[in-house]
Amino acid sequence: MSVLCNECSSPILSHQRQISPPMSGGDVFHPECFKCSSCACSLLDKHGNPNPIARQYNGRIFCEQHLNDIMVLIENGDFLHQLREFKSKALGFVAARRKSSTSLQFPTPNEACPGSSCPGYPHGIRMVNGYWVECTYAARINPYDSSRLAPLELYSETGTFELTSHEQEMYGTYFYSTEHWNYFTADEDLGNLMLSLKQETVNGRDQFRIMVRTATYQIHGLVPAACVFANRYDREDVIRSLGKEIALYPPLKIAELPSTPDDLLKLDQVFIKSELKVGVVHVKEGQTTEEEIFDNNGDSPLFEEFVDLLGDRVKLQGFDRYRGGLDTLHNLTGTHSIYTFWRGIEIMFHVSTLLPYEKDDSQKLQRKRHIGNDIVCIIFLEADDTDFSPGCIKSHFLHTFIVVQASPHQREKPSKYKVSVVSRDEVPGYGPYLNDMCEFDKGPMFREWLLTKTVNAERASYTAPKFARMQDRTRGQMLEDLVINLNNHSETGKMPQPYRRGSWRPIGHMRSNFPLQDSVRDTFESFETLSNDFAAAFRRADLCDVTFIVEGKEKVKIHAVRAILGVRSRVFKEMLYDNLKGIRSASLSSTNLKDSNMLQVPDPDEGYKNKSAPSSPVAKRALFKFGNFSFKRRSDGSHEKLRRELKRMQSQQSAWEDDESDASSHGSLKKNVSTESKDNLDEYEIIEFDPSTFQILLDYLHTGTCTLTCSIIPGLLCAAEYYDLPDLLQACFHHAKQYIHLAAVAQMLNDLEECYWRYNSAMELVNMIIQFINTNAGDFLEQHHYITLCEPFFTIIICRELKSVAEIDKFQAMLAWAKYFLRKQRQTKGRATDDLRTLMDRLSQDLKLHKISPSDLIKIVQPAQCIENERVITALTHHANADRRRSKQQCSLSSEDSM
Repeated sequence: MSVLCNECSSPILSHQRQISPPMSGGDVFHPECFKCSSCACSLLDKHGNPNPIARQYNGRIFCEQHLNDIMVLIENGDFLHQLREFKSKALGFVAARRKSSTSLQFPTPNEACPGSSCPGYPHGIRMVNGYWVECTYAARINPYDSSRLAPLELYSETGTFELTSHEQEMYGTYFYSTEHWNYFTADEDLGNLMLSLKQETVNGRDQFRIMVRTATYQIHGLVPAACVFANRYDREDVIRSLGKEIALYPPLKIAELPSTPDDLLKLDQVFIKSELKVGVVHVKEGQTTEEEIFDNNGDSPLFEEFVDLLGDRVKLQGFDRYRGGLDTLHNLTGTHSIYTFWRGIEIMFHVSTLLPYEKDDSQKLQRKRHIGNDIVCIIFLEADDTDFSPGCIKSHFLHTFIVVQASPHQREKPSKYKVSVVSRDEVPGYGPYLNDMCEFDKGPMFREWLLTKTVNAERASYTAPKFARMQDRTRGQMLEDLVINLNNHSETGKMPQPYRRGSWRPIGHMRSNFPLQDSVRDTFESFETLSNDFAAAFRRADLCDVTFIVEGKEKVKIHAVRAILGVRSRVFKEMLYDNLKGIRSASLSSTNLKDSNMLQVPDPDEGYKNKSAPSSPVAKRALFKFGNFSFKRRSDGSHEKLRRELKRMQSQQSAWEDDESDASSHGSLKKNVSTESKDNLDEYEIIEFDPSTFQILLDYLHTGTCTLTCSIIPGLLCAAEYYDLPDLLQACFHHAKQYIHLAAVAQMLNDLEECYWRYNSAMELVNMIIQFINTNAGDFLEQHHYITLCEPFFTIIICRELKSVAEIDKFQAMLAWAKYFLRKQRQTKGRATDDLRTLMDRLSQDLKLHKISPSDLIKIVQPAQCIENERVITALTHHANADRRRSKQQCSLSSEDSM
């Protein structure tokens, strides 16, 4: 009976020779089939016997060299798989970043306590939704693999615990300052991408070390040279092969700028922080609320002993190291604090008892504003029977609490501490873990463990969506600049400029902080000085050729240079040049008409045709926008303002038409929008924007820079859309998203009241502000930031489903706003009472009184006498009926149990 060849699956006849390699497990081959599956070289010696170097793997024969490559491929196969799945995972990261934290589901770390089934439950922590508690039960998990030392073994050998390494440290560790190549592309799906390639020899085998990064995702690993489907000696061929593995289009191009390695290193170092600020809070027995906790004032020797263990007590005034946001000039944030320099990291502790204390401030905002903006907080729980709740300190930034519990009754020395850790769901696990040790004696080991845990907690929290989005935004902008510069250099050979004109980034954002070699750039550039000189020059009337009369509380003259405005803005070009062609001054002769650059008007003989609308786009757009909108009648008289403005605009239009008629009949022109001033400057009237906004707009057009604040964003945003300035529009939105705060939103909305329906960008800004208020609704109402809002926006906000705001809080906010509004109107007492009822009826139409408790209805709502009694009675009746239904259900359940 013939057998089958393991390679070609054909029968080996009786007269044919069969080859059986050593340790083949019974597999046989034709002599001609006995060859390496990779290089196809025969594995028979000169006598026709199997060569000892022949090896069999997974039913196939390999020479010794390629079998080693296969073994390396198996070891590194995970990274090849990562390369092939890079695009899908990177796109998944982008999609996940766009979702809110509440809509994302995060995997529970292995170190999380399973709940009541755990012997150590609740670990001194009051369980709260949205958080996970690290388990201290040592027998449940073992997170350390055999290749790493356990924490206690590592401390006994080195005196330290293991810090979590940064993903961004890979480029500086493996590529920077060594020979490697960087490639770039702007992929049609992924966007900007950088790939770094380096050749290495590991265990005698050629390897390619590869790092691929986008704004949101990066991978790094080794690939055997023999496993790349390309000529290993042709680098471009290798890059083409890797690009196909990742499915990149357009193909990768080499980065030829000498500064590329330094730019990539800077891109990584943005996220490697060597300065941290950490909160430290003292909690006593029975304290469970934020007000009670921040009311403590350092009268505990046990807490003082613990604080001195963390670091050195330093005097803040004149302190020249990392200050963590504390004032070091005027002692506005206390006189002393705790600071330490540990393993190359500066840590400033915001100790609650050392921060300013104001007895009349029930919320202790001076303390909360520092600790509430930290990411990690150490809770010193001086109690035996009190569990700490992470929800008691309200903050959007605090993601991890390290609870150090000490008994207030202990007398022995050294002091003993028990540690618990609770983190938000989006924070992954981090070491050193509590299952190794959770109870400590005061000493160097506890301090080293606690500082390591604190730093690792901060680094793990950076992966949470709130912080990851900020990192991705910064990383994406820097990566975009780098790819644009590389692409421009690749196409033109020109060196990149320090920054792009019109960018919202500050000047010098991408400049190197080290001297540039002459081979890189040999020209001197001073954009900042040029900008300052232009700003000063264009404020002088003798250097300008056009004047704008801007209407505000009083008319203000602002000078400008016509040519610069026309080049920088299409709208200004139409207003200053295109729409005024053929108009001239009466002092010009017809023979010099064509050679003049002055405003010109046609001769009467040419049949000058009267226009039905003014030629200035400012007036033209204003008439168009005022004449094509609809609005609801509002009680605060704002519709009357709009009606008066529209009437004034229409009368202005009639005056323009009369002026043009006179000009055509008398051969001279009274300029409809422009007239000649004493300085021979053309004057234009601006009615759309106030003087301060228009001045900032012209400064930007003249110099390319302007200072942005939340107070000027509403007007400047509308001006940017009106004059078609997309870069300034983008800058305004970016500033608003980054720096908007509750104290500024009321004024911003009031500034937008008269213009948000005319500009799309203003409407988007209004929506963004309202969404921000909705997210921070509790603080917005609690701190009375709403009190100065105009009625339309206050109504919009208060009628929404605000997060974490009770209906009784809404009612009290409505009442406070209505009283302030009427007091501002200075009405008489009798009339004010009637108007208060009318105003509250209008505001409270959507107020859900049935969600207010009966006690609040009786004690708060009814005495205010501003809600109709029928509505209050209806709400009380609803509660009574609900109580009866619950009583009936309980009776029925008890009767069923008795049966």
